[in-house]
Amino acid sequence: NLTGLEITPEELYREAAKAAKLVIDNSGCSLNTAAGKKGAYRDLFDNETPLTQEVILAVCANEKSGIFGEQNWWFNARSYGLCWSLVRSFVHTYLKQDGTPFTAAADYAVKSFAEEMEGRDLRLEQTVRGRNFLWDGKTAVADIKNLSLTGYQVIKYTLDESKYDGGAKNINSIPLIRYAEVLLNYAEAKFELGAFNQTVADQSINLLRDRAEVSRMTVAEIGSDFDPDRDPSVDPVLWEIRRERLIELMGESFSFEDVRRWKKADWYVNKQHYGAYVENATTQGISSISLGETGILKQGGTTEASASELAAQGNAGHLYFYQDPTSAGKGWLEKYYLMPIPSGEILLNENLEQQELWK
Repeated sequence: NLTGLEITPEELYREAAKAAKLVIDNSGCSLNTAAGKKGAYRDLFDNETPLTQEVILAVCANEKSGIFGEQNWWFNARSYGLCWSLVRSFVHTYLKQDGTPFTAAADYAVKSFAEEMEGRDLRLEQTVRGRNFLWDGKTAVADIKNLSLTGYQVIKYTLDESKYDGGAKNINSIPLIRYAEVLLNYAEAKFELGAFNQTVADQSINLLRDRAEVSRMTVAEIGSDFDPDRDPSVDPVLWEIRRERLIELMGESFSFEDVRRWKKADWYVNKQHYGAYVENATTQGISSISLGETGILKQGGTTEASASELAAQGNAGHLYFYQDPTSAGKGWLEKYYLMPIPSGEILLNENLEQQELWK
C-alpha cells in the first residue's frame, strides 16, 4: 500500500508492477495476433467493433449510434488537421525483423523510403503509408505535396477510403486502454525495480515482438554496443524497453508524459527533425515550408536548400521539416517537466506557492 504524503518512485513502480501482474494473471486478456484485414496491429484501430481480447476500454463509433470519429478529417485534410506525420528519427527506431537496429547499417541515413520499409517491424507499415498501401483500392504513397511534410503519413487511426474524409465520418472505434499497455507497464516497472530478466521479457516485450514478427529480445545479448544510436545515458536494456513502448503506443497520448517522466526532451524533442530521403527531388512536387525554396534539407546544414544547393547535392536529400527548435526559440522548456499549480487552487489555499519556473 502507498503511505504518507511523499511517495517514492520505487513505491510507484512496485504498485505498477503489481497491478500489471494482476491483469496478466487474472484478466484473460491477450494480444490480438490474427492477421485479419489490415494486420494484427492495425486491425485494433481499424475495426468498428473493438477486438476485446486486447482492447480493455474503447470509444465506440458506428452509424447506428450516430457516434462518428474525426480521424480521417484530421490526418487527411488540411482544412482541419495539422499535417501530422512521423519524423525520420522516430521511423529509425523500428527494428529490423532480425531484431537488430536499422541504424546499424552504414548507409542508413541515405536509404530510400522503399529500402527503409524492407524487412522491418510490421508495425511500421501498419502505422504509416508503406509500399503496398491501398487508398480507395488503389496503390498510394504519402501525399508529400499537401498532407505529409515528412513523407511518413500516419494511417494508424484512419480508414482507407476517401468517403470518410472531410468531416466527422469515421466508424472505427478508438482503443483507450489495451493489454499491450499493461505488458509495457510491467516491463518498465520491473526494470526500474531491478527485476527485469529473460522471464519478464518473455512475458511482456517478446509477446509484442512476436506479433510484429521481430526476433525476440535476449536480455543477455543487449550490451552497450547493441544500438549505435542509443542515448548513452540510458541503460541499453531500458532503451529497448522504451523503444517498444514508443512504437507500440505511438499516437495514443502517452509519449508526452513518457518524455516528461524520463526527462528526455533533450533527446526526443529539442533537436532538428526531418523527413524521408528523396531522390530526383525536383520531380516529386514537394511543397516548400518557407515558400520559395526546395522543401529539401541542405546537406550538412540545418536550413532548407536553395535550388542551386539542391543541384549541388545531386537533386536528393531529406524532406525539410523545421529548424532546430531551440535555435528558433521554441522546443521543450525546462518548466514543462512540472505541471503548474492551477491558479484557482492557489487562491483557495494561501500556503500554496506556484512552481518557481512557472512564476
